[in-house]
Amino acid sequence: MRLFKPITAFAVIAAMAVAAPQWANAKAPQQAAGTYVEMTSEEGKRRVREATHRADFLALSASFTTQITQTLCSVASGVTVLNALAISRPIDPIYSPYPYFTQMNFFTDDVLEIRNYATVLARGMTLEMAANSIETHGAKTKHVHAEDITFEEFRAMLIENLATPGDFVIANYQRELIGQPRGAHFSPIGAYDEATDSFLLLDVARYKFPPVWVRADDLFKSMNTEDSEIPRSRGFILVSAS
Repeated sequence: MRLFKPITAFAVIAAMAVAAPQWANAKAPQQAAGTYVEMTSEEGKRRVREATHRADFLALSASFTTQITQTLCSVASGVTVLNALAISRPIDPIYSPYPYFTQMNFFTDDVLEIRNYATVLARGMTLEMAANSIETHGAKTKHVHAEDITFEEFRAMLIENLATPGDFVIANYQRELIGQPRGAHFSPIGAYDEATDSFLLLDVARYKFPPVWVRADDLFKSMNTEDSEIPRSRGFILVSAS
C-alpha cells in the first residue's frame, strides 16, 4: 500500500480551501429540502476533527480531482479513488514520465467499449458503467443499488468501508435530496461522524459546492432515486485494489 506523508486534518482543509477560494468568496446555491453542513464551516471542521470513521479522508484529499466538465463526475470520482489505491498507474503525456490517472487517460479502449467519450460528455455514466470502467484499470469494484438494501444495511456497509484504509466508496446520488439544486452526481465519500450520523461528500464539482456533511438518511434517500437512463436506483460503488 502506498504511504502518505503524515499531515493533519486541518492542513488538508486549509489546502483544499486554498485550491478552491471561491468557496470563501461566493455563497453556495440556496438549500432546498434536506440538510447539509459545509466542511469548511466551524461545525464542518469540528466533524472532521472528531469523526469516528475517517480512514479514507487523507488519502482521498491527497488525490482529490475536480471534474473538468459538468458531466465527468463519475470519471473524476474514479480518478480520485484510483490515484489513492495501491495499483499500477498509467502515464499521461502531460505528466510524463510520472504515472498518474487523469480524466483523459481514464478513457482506454476498454472504457470506450463500455461508453464512448462523446456519450459520456453528453449523458455521463450509470452506476454500473462507472463501476465497470473503474474495474478495467485494475481495481476491484462492487456497485450497490440503494433499492436493493435497507437503510441500516447501507449505513453499515459505508461505515465498514470508511473504518479501514485502502478501500473507498463513491456515491451516486440525486443532489436535490440533500438540499442542493436538482441533478444526478457522483462523488467520493471521505468520512462518517457517528455523533451526527452524517457522511462527508467530497464533491468533485468543487467549482459548485465544497465538501459537505450530509445526514445518513438524506444520503440514502438521494441514492434511492431512479436513474434517468435505466429503471434502477442510484447507489454507491465500493472500490479496492484487486
